[in-house]
Parts: sequence; C-alpha cells; structure tokens
Amino acid sequence: MQLESIRVEKFKRIDIIDLPLADLNILVGSNGSGKSSILQALHLASCLMRQADRIRANSTAMVRVSDLDYLPSDEYWRLGHGADWGNKATSPSSIVRFNFRDSAGAELTAVCEMRSARNAGISVQGELPEQIRLQFRGDDTFFSGFIPGISGIPNVEQKNSRRVVLKACSFGDSNVYLRNALNLLSATDLHQIETWLQPLLGNIKLKVKFEESIDFQIHAEAEIGGLAMPLELLGTGYLQLIQIFCYILLFKPKILLVDEPDIHLHPSVQERLAENLLQIARAQGIKIIMTSHSPFIVRGAPVGTNVVWLAEGRKQSEDRNLVELALGWGAFGKKVIVVSEDAKNDLLKKLIRQWPEIDQAVTVLPGRGYKHLLKRDEAIELREALGGKFKILVHRDRDALTDIEIQMLKDFYDADGVRLWLTDQSDIEAEFCDPTFLSSLTGHPIHECETWLADIQANNRASIKEQFLKQRGAHNEELHKTGGGSPLSDAVWDTLQALPLKGAKGKFVFNQLKNTVPANAFSYEAVINHTGYPERAASLKANLQDLLA
Repeated sequence: MQLESIRVEKFKRIDIIDLPLADLNILVGSNGSGKSSILQALHLASCLMRQADRIRANSTAMVRVSDLDYLPSDEYWRLGHGADWGNKATSPSSIVRFNFRDSAGAELTAVCEMRSARNAGISVQGELPEQIRLQFRGDDTFFSGFIPGISGIPNVEQKNSRRVVLKACSFGDSNVYLRNALNLLSATDLHQIETWLQPLLGNIKLKVKFEESIDFQIHAEAEIGGLAMPLELLGTGYLQLIQIFCYILLFKPKILLVDEPDIHLHPSVQERLAENLLQIARAQGIKIIMTSHSPFIVRGAPVGTNVVWLAEGRKQSEDRNLVELALGWGAFGKKVIVVSEDAKNDLLKKLIRQWPEIDQAVTVLPGRGYKHLLKRDEAIELREALGGKFKILVHRDRDALTDIEIQMLKDFYDADGVRLWLTDQSDIEAEFCDPTFLSSLTGHPIHECETWLADIQANNRASIKEQFLKQRGAHNEELHKTGGGSPLSDAVWDTLQALPLKGAKGKFVFNQLKNTVPANAFSYEAVINHTGYPERAASLKANLQDLLA
C-alpha cells in the first residue's frame, strides 16, 4: 500500500492544497506561507484517526483534549481557515485526505474531518477503508511522526513510562524526553542511528544506560573521536539529527514530518542531509516531508525529490530550478527585487526601511559598480527565470548624467515588471548629506549644517570638478560612442549647480563630513543607527509603490 498524495482543506493558513508525495518532499517558503500548517494538519489528523473510537462518515467520535497525543494550540477551535471551528455538523471544519494506491492499482482514501466537540475535545468524522485501517490504528501504530525542532535538552532526565514518553514526543516535547526516547530503543537501533549519523557528522557512539534497581535518572553520552561527553554537552546540530533518527525507529511512522531541520546545521551538513534522508526513507519504506528556508538543503536534494514552493497558503511553484533561484536571491516572501549598483547596501536598505510596508515586500541585492550593472535583457531573463513572480528594480547612481541621458536610460530599461531607478542626486550617500538630515542627526541648526556643506564644496572645488570630468568622460564613452550628441561638459556642470551638492559626489561629501562635523557626531555607524529623520528619497518610494501596486 503506497501513500501517493495528501490534501489539506481549511486548516490554519491553508484553504485547499493538494500535494503529490515522493519519498522525500521539501516545502519551502517564507514565514507564514503555510509550511508548518501542512505538517500540523497531517499530524493532528493521523493522531485523531488513531485515537478516535471510530472513523465513519455518518457518525462522529470525540477525542478529549486531555487525551490527545498532539494539539497545535490550546485554542484548538481556531485551527480553521477563515473561520473558527463550530460544534455542529454544518459548522466550519478542517479536512485532511490521505490518498493511497494498492499493489493492484486501486485508489483508496482515508479522510479525517475535524471540528469542535460540544465538550472540551475534537469531533471526528471520516472514512477509513478496511484495507488501510492497520496503517492508522493500533496501540503501537503511529501513522505520522512529527519533529518540530530541538533547542537543547535538560541536564538531567528521570525515567518515564513508555506511554508518557511516546505521548510527549508525539506532542513535540522531544527536547525534554530525548534520553527517554533513546532508552526505549534497542542496542541495534542505537547502532543504526550511529550508522545514519556517520556520513553527516563522522563517527559517533551513543551509550544510554538505566538500571531499574539503582538509577533515578537516565545516563546518556556520546563518544566522538575517542572523547566521551554527556548528551547535554553535544551541539544542537548533533541533537537535532539524533532526534530525527530516533523518531524514525521509535515510532516507525508511515510519514515523517520534520520542521526546519536546517536551523542548527552547518551548510555542508545541510547539503548532505537531503540525500541521507532520501536513502533512509526508501530503506524504511516511509515518506518524509520537511520544511526549510535553506538553499543548501534544496541544492543537495537528489533527483526525484519533490520540492514545493509555498506562498500565502498556496503552491507557488513545483519547479525545482525556480525554487533554487528564488532561495539564492533571498526572494521568498518578497515581491520586488532591487538590484543595486553598489556592493555595500546598508544605506539603500536604510532608505527602504523608512516605509515598513514596502520594506516587507522588498529584497536588496548587491552589485559591482555601474559597469557591471544588471542589463535590461538580464533583468528580463531573471524575472522570467523566477516565473514572473517578482518585479525587478535596478538601482543606478545619477553621477554626472544629464536629465536627457537619465530619461534615455529609463526608457531603455522599461519592460513589463522591470525598471531602472536613478538617484535624485549623485548617489545614495547624497541623501544623507542634506542639511535637514544633518540637523536631525547632530542636533545643530540647519543653517550651521548648510555652512558645513558649503565649506566642503568651496575647499574641494578642484577635486570635485576633476571627479566630475572623469565621470563625464565615462558617460560619453558609454552613451555617445559615435562621438555625436554628447553635451559639453561645462554645460552639464552648470546644470548640476542647481542641485544641493552642486556637482559633488555624495560619497566624497559623506567622507568629508566625518572630519567636518564637530565632536565626531557624523559617522557611518551614526547615520545607519539614526532614526526619526525627515523622509528621504521620494522617487525611490514612488518607484517601489508603483511596482507593488
């Protein structure tokens, strides 16, 4: 009997979602995308189907909250999607379907419909065909194993009964009961965990000891490189993997649900983990569904792994190449990718953080100067490679460009979902070399801040003009290669005198201010950390708002 797919309806973040299952399945997406909702729905449904007195379509059974082996929230009636569960047959509910195929090719479906009971409990209706009943029901039968993650273990752990340990581990309290869980395994099982750990973390020996006649606490240690240490002194990555492998042998589930196992693992281990888990899934005859934010997990996943990108409770894509691209660009949960001219983007990000709603939807990526700026065709290709799911804003500094040249560049980049934004002044730094910002930062009056800027321009006129001429030469080479149509440099210089910095580069003025402003009140760190200043970069805001509209 093969589990082929699952369907979750009206549970937390999920409206309706169908997931075909491979041996290894990786769900990726930003926070709030619905990844954990799927794991929780599957585990709760499988626990209810095992614990309910009966599973029938035309009658209900109730499982008391106090008896439940798993519950995502004490306010369980809020687990519905868009509406709280009720306690009537017509009231909102959540449904999970497990779709199987037998050796003869016949399709069978187990259904669990969940809603509130009249008393403190969950009401269950559904279908459980006889052919798959033993998959879900039995004293030592666990259709699913759920691993929400581990953040360390206590220094000591008293022995508990098998029932207490299994319920606690099913409920997600694994960090408190890891020694107890290991103590329930045989010596052969412990050796199997060591074997599974070896390709990921090297040789490790596990020793677990409890003697009923003399011990109050379970003694557990690991031997690494000939050095033995108590289990609580192991790194969290070790504990995370030991927990995963322990659950496979402890519960012998048909489906293992692992929530973000990459959090405490080194990238090199993350890359090997997916292949390791796929081998285990096939050897043990189970399905594994794991969630992740890690590009290393996806990159290391073998051929045949099912990779699904979730967003807002829906499948965004099942194209693995697209998922890898989006992960690499840090674009999950975002709508606009800003590709900057500059390699260092702290100041650009600071500007975007002025507008929290915009900031949540934008990711900023570094560049390598305007000569290596993302070209129009490359921006279009990137957008298409990412399934058209993101807008692309390319940032370039104005430098010594004329208004006509700026418009020409903007027009050239203009395409569906792609545009070029040029700074209002010479560059990003110029936004912070403004009298109103300087006054807000230093507490000095605006007229004094204007004096600082005027002195810098007057004392460095030759250097500023020389830098301008070099920029104009580069612009002429880039935009007027034929030699015709380029404006005279003196004419361009005259037009720049109408700008606040009068043709000076913001980067140059920024560095001069460090030595000009009294009491070291102006520095890169001070600018980055300063808040509550008048809004800057209005054109950047307008471009991002337009792309997000």
